Amino acid sequence: MTTRREFLKTSAAAAVAGGLLPYAARAPAAVTDGGTLTVALYADPRTLDPHLAGSLQGRATTQAVHDTLLEVDANGHLVPGLVESWEWKDDRTVVLTTRTGVKFHDGTDFDAEAVRYNLERIRNPDTGSIRGGEISVLDTIEVVDAKTVKLRLKQPFAAFLFPLVDVAGCVASPTALERWGQEYGLHPAGTGPFAATEYLKDAHTILERNGDYWNRGKPHLDRLVLRPVPVDSTRLAELRSGGVQLAESLPLQDIPRLREGDEIVVSEKVGFRWEWFGFNVREEYAGRSRKLRQAFQWGIDREALHHVAYFGTGSIGYDGILPGSPFHDPDYKPYERDVDKAKRLVEESGLEQPIELLGPITPDPVKQRSTQIFQANAAEIGVTVNTEGIDGGGYWAAMRKGTMQLVLEGWWGYRPDPDQYLYIMLHSTGRQAKRMGYANPKMDELMDKQRSVQDLGERRRLFRQISDLMNEDAVYVPYHYGSDFKGLLPNVKGFVHAQDSIINYRDLYLEG
Repeated sequence: MTTRREFLKTSAAAAVAGGLLPYAARAPAAVTDGGTLTVALYADPRTLDPHLAGSLQGRATTQAVHDTLLEVDANGHLVPGLVESWEWKDDRTVVLTTRTGVKFHDGTDFDAEAVRYNLERIRNPDTGSIRGGEISVLDTIEVVDAKTVKLRLKQPFAAFLFPLVDVAGCVASPTALERWGQEYGLHPAGTGPFAATEYLKDAHTILERNGDYWNRGKPHLDRLVLRPVPVDSTRLAELRSGGVQLAESLPLQDIPRLREGDEIVVSEKVGFRWEWFGFNVREEYAGRSRKLRQAFQWGIDREALHHVAYFGTGSIGYDGILPGSPFHDPDYKPYERDVDKAKRLVEESGLEQPIELLGPITPDPVKQRSTQIFQANAAEIGVTVNTEGIDGGGYWAAMRKGTMQLVLEGWWGYRPDPDQYLYIMLHSTGRQAKRMGYANPKMDELMDKQRSVQDLGERRRLFRQISDLMNEDAVYVPYHYGSDFKGLLPNVKGFVHAQDSIINYRDLYLEG
């Protein structure tokens, strides 16, 4: 008979396999309605305006208030949300059929016109939305009738619909948007399972059950209290004391010990983010040498990074296509550590010796540990890596200017389609590629081609070629797929760990 302790130990393996966690499968058939769930967030959501939300906490909170047009299943495939069905008429035209009988929290009707209004608001530069780039390929929006919207694209784009599973697909009441304007984030009115009743910055966000929710029988909870608790140890202490029933971002160093106990259910989702070291390839930097960059593919110790920097959580990664995506290949492992080969590549780089690289580093403890290993690995192959301390604001200022010689904290969070981040990083017009000085016409051709085909199998083949070329160019040296951790008290049920880490509060309930 499997003990609870043995059961909890299997959670990481189950997550790697990409399936639902055993904990979710064990939820009893009888669902209890009512009660208040208090959640410890890593940070304050800042705004409940979905089109202005940028952080993970902002995205997660606003999606409890605003439904998205589409959703994504556990296998990374699109499924209906507020949009009941969709049809590609040709490679540039998609028709959305919306649900009927859905009301916003202010009592007004959700319809096709509301979809048009929200999409137009996102791409209106006066809004200041950071989501405009996600739908920049959108050309025209036509309201065919009350439940039908026709979207016409500027050019073929197979992954166009995927941003609509996130905040770019959240729909707010046009009436409320007109009334509140830039203050809408303090007075949100979505169609979601919960309505916002109180927001106190850096203190709490209170959401109440939407009794008229279109998805009958949900949500189960009467109230959500979301509290920002930025200190890892404090979040864990709150969870242990019962001050909160669910906490995000558990401290990595505590995971092995927590798994041994019975007081907290530890849920891990591998592939929440992929992590990489990056080189600025402009002529004034040593990273201009392709052979130097390739040397690090062979020279870094991915096993040490996995076990020391991440305490054995997550998994070793070799490209930018995350587990949980239909484009991920779990057998793709093009490198094994070979220090001698790495040394030869450094010698063949054509760079004047000694070779020194400089990269900024923030106080993040995980990145501090990974940087120390990277420095030691670099020294083994004859390269000196120096670091300079910097705060988060200074880090991103240097990144945006394109003056960062070496990126030691590179990562990108999960998105259901790899185009959503790899295009930005690899295509010469992408903002991250410009920051790194990277441009390869062959890569541009591959990235443009995968956008133009709808066939999933053909796109898989193209992304395999993209991964190979990315690794050959080695502007980004991938090394890890990071995990997201949630801690739950045993009476919290209905939890399924999403690949993007956003909690679906709609399905949660409290047992007993």
